[in-house]
Amino acid sequence: MRKLVTYRTVSKIEPISGADKIELAFVDGWQCVVKKGEFSQSDVALYFEIDSWLSASDPRFSFLEKQFRKNAVGELGARLRTIKLRGALSQGLLLPVANFPELADLPCGADLAAALGVTKWEPPMPACLAGNAKGSFPGFIPKTDQERIQNVPHYLDDAGEYEVTVKLDGSSMTVFHNQGETGVCSRNLELHETEGNTFWKVAHRNDIPARLSVYGKNIAVQGELIGEGIQGNPEKILGHDFYVFDVFDIDRQTYLSPTERHEVCGLLGLKHVPILHYKATLPASVDHALAIAEGQSLNPNAKREGLVFKRHDGQRSFKAISNSYLMAEQ
Repeated sequence: MRKLVTYRTVSKIEPISGADKIELAFVDGWQCVVKKGEFSQSDVALYFEIDSWLSASDPRFSFLEKQFRKNAVGELGARLRTIKLRGALSQGLLLPVANFPELADLPCGADLAAALGVTKWEPPMPACLAGNAKGSFPGFIPKTDQERIQNVPHYLDDAGEYEVTVKLDGSSMTVFHNQGETGVCSRNLELHETEGNTFWKVAHRNDIPARLSVYGKNIAVQGELIGEGIQGNPEKILGHDFYVFDVFDIDRQTYLSPTERHEVCGLLGLKHVPILHYKATLPASVDHALAIAEGQSLNPNAKREGLVFKRHDGQRSFKAISNSYLMAEQ
């Protein structure tokens, strides 16, 4: 599960050319613009990751007032984004732990974001994706959420072979078959089958529920729903389509390896997200991973959101999101 607020150790401080009042602080694979002299190397600080939603009701975030706007449920606050200050890339927010004394009494491992009222920013749900919730996302299937390489830079020490795929910019969709029943889910909910719901329409158009029933195994097919009305439709496709990026074995409670996933997609006749490399070694550094995250998407005229790396034993994965994509986000 993604942690929006964490304790981090400052690994280094670097000056910003021509800047007298700000400098760069580095924590794991992230870099943030901070006040000059606010942090020193080895300091423990509180890091707020990009896409954190900081409420305007907390006066400690009042310095972000110029960025305040309402989120999907009408709350006023600021969304942390990737920005540039004096030419330096800044991702997230780094603040002194002393600013948040209420955290001192929390037990080890407590959810710092919940304690501070920080939530994940979610874009407004397109009308075409709205549906009637049948229930929460099924507990027997993991939600689709890859860790960013900046949070796990030690992963790059792995000498294993990885599949590298293009991350499409759409909406997460899951179709499952379990104990004779099929279901369709958005990122956070299982959905009733209703007329006009895009998730179910696309699932039926690709014959996924019926094919899963015939296949007979208890699995969940997870992928990206892309097209008109979704994230600005960067791939410029007509209508909507579904591209698989994972297959989860419900009985074994594990993801299939890339080889097994491709076999299942072939048997079920499902489209797969674009594969950049079927077997590759990992980039040497976070900077290298972010550099190769730049490039073409499914549509060669569109810049991709980034790349996803999955080890061939199915036991480790992460994503590298293009900084130019993040800079262009609204």
